[in-house]
Amino acid sequence: MKKKGFGSKLLRKYRLTIHNENKLENVLGFYISPLWVILSLFFSFLLVAGVLYLIVVFTPVGNLLPGYMSEDTKEKLISNNIRIDSLTREVEKQDRYIANISAILRGDTIGSAAMPLPETFHADSINIGRSELEGTFINGWEEREKHNLISQATTVASLYELNLFRPTQGEVITPFDAEGGHFGVDIAELPGESVLAIHDGTVVMSDYTANDGYTIVIQHRENLISVYRNCHRLLKSVGEKVIGGEAIGILNDGNDDNASKKAYLHFELWHRGKPLDPNIYIAF
Repeated sequence: MKKKGFGSKLLRKYRLTIHNENKLENVLGFYISPLWVILSLFFSFLLVAGVLYLIVVFTPVGNLLPGYMSEDTKEKLISNNIRIDSLTREVEKQDRYIANISAILRGDTIGSAAMPLPETFHADSINIGRSELEGTFINGWEEREKHNLISQATTVASLYELNLFRPTQGEVITPFDAEGGHFGVDIAELPGESVLAIHDGTVVMSDYTANDGYTIVIQHRENLISVYRNCHRLLKSVGEKVIGGEAIGILNDGNDDNASKKAYLHFELWHRGKPLDPNIYIAF
């Protein structure tokens, strides 16, 4: 008797019968073969795998699986990373700019400003001194422009068109005296009075200084900068937009026990790096 091969065993049919024990009869019966069982399991596996693949690829369920990320999500992450990197650089530039302005207003030199330099930068490797030719040119230009009244008038002519508010309602007790080193006016404060922005602008400094107490600086259009010193409390932070007449600080409320607190607001106006007499542009 010859032994049957493996193929014939796969094709051998077996009868599968479902028997009702109560009625003692066969309810259902059909023939199956090992090959049919294998093919059925194989195609069932393919069907289940295909359904799972479609669910993962075309539905948000795939994002919940560890280690899987859709192409759309990857593109969004890359785009967000690029934006974050750009914003970080802009914030660093803004911080350096504000640190330099703060240092200048405190009377520090440019070199002492808190602006971090790149690691590859070496201050000793460059020469920033003024050459003799450059010095001669600058001194000659300054001498000519010192008597050029037309040039000086046009640089500040646009400021007369600005409607500037009074920073406080107090009386001017110390006038502007640039030659004497007093680059602003001192205004007697009223207890609890608010300090107002003279015009629309952006806050570039809002900090406490040892000499002038709480100080706030606002950058306006036409290259105009206003400085408010000796405030009791500040209401705006660096980077905030303000409008003319808006409260940006508060003067002494009368309950301050600090004897060193100056009882006036020191107000300055600067245009292109030069101090201006506030009485010319603001009606006190």
